[in-house]
Amino acid sequence: MTQTMAALHTVTLPDGATQAYRDSQGHGMTIVLLHGISSGAASWQQQFAGLGQHHRLIAWDAPGYGLSDGLDTVQPNAVDFAQRLHALVEVLQLESFVLVGHSLGALIASAYASLQAARLTGLLLANVAQGYGHCDADTRQQVFLKRPSLLQKLGNAGMAAERGPALVWRKSPEQIALITEVMQGLTLNGFSNASYLLAHDSILNYLPVSGLNTHIVYAEQDDITPKSDMLALAQKIALPASHLHGIHEAGHLSYLDQAEAFNQVLKQLLHNNKE
Repeated sequence: MTQTMAALHTVTLPDGATQAYRDSQGHGMTIVLLHGISSGAASWQQQFAGLGQHHRLIAWDAPGYGLSDGLDTVQPNAVDFAQRLHALVEVLQLESFVLVGHSLGALIASAYASLQAARLTGLLLANVAQGYGHCDADTRQQVFLKRPSLLQKLGNAGMAAERGPALVWRKSPEQIALITEVMQGLTLNGFSNASYLLAHDSILNYLPVSGLNTHIVYAEQDDITPKSDMLALAQKIALPASHLHGIHEAGHLSYLDQAEAFNQVLKQLLHNNKE
């Protein structure tokens, strides 16, 4: 792990579950970071490096990822994940914060915002996985089985070799090494629960959240959650044009591919919150 990454912590939640997270313990406004389906807390290392000293950054390992206990249900929706997040928020005594969700994390973040909007000073949704909850049953089943089957077949290292390069545009050795390291935290239980969420829920069940300062980031070279889908989502939730941010020369992991540009969007959101 690089020196810019915060140490891993675990806490025991009121229901007895262990929850893992990383905490910059910086001063200033708090930012909570939710990773995507094939990722983990350590993938946010460039945000910790660029913002962690002047802001408190907290990145969780989602339920069932890394050292985090899985959820009790095998058929979770985004609210189940959001309730686990809120338990962590309560234990860490976070009164207000900006919530950032990437890919499937954006679906979880949106569910949290629909339940706890008063806690949030901003919501940033990046490279949004919108969910397949409104699709037909066959499509939902295919989406649910696809990723866990691949993990069972290839293992963590094989999964990283197969899928890792598709997540970034630049594909630098450092990026691939980090993705490979982070994917070691994937477990079949956590991956299956996340895949069920992706297959059976929809972000439109939770957005828009009235009165919440919501922003969307898309990446020009993202083939997984393409620009056209992000523009369509922004239109559906009546997002102001000024709250839609494009990042050039970036793939699905936009915050890793073009960290400086991504961090600038976050800084802009934080600055506007001060005004």
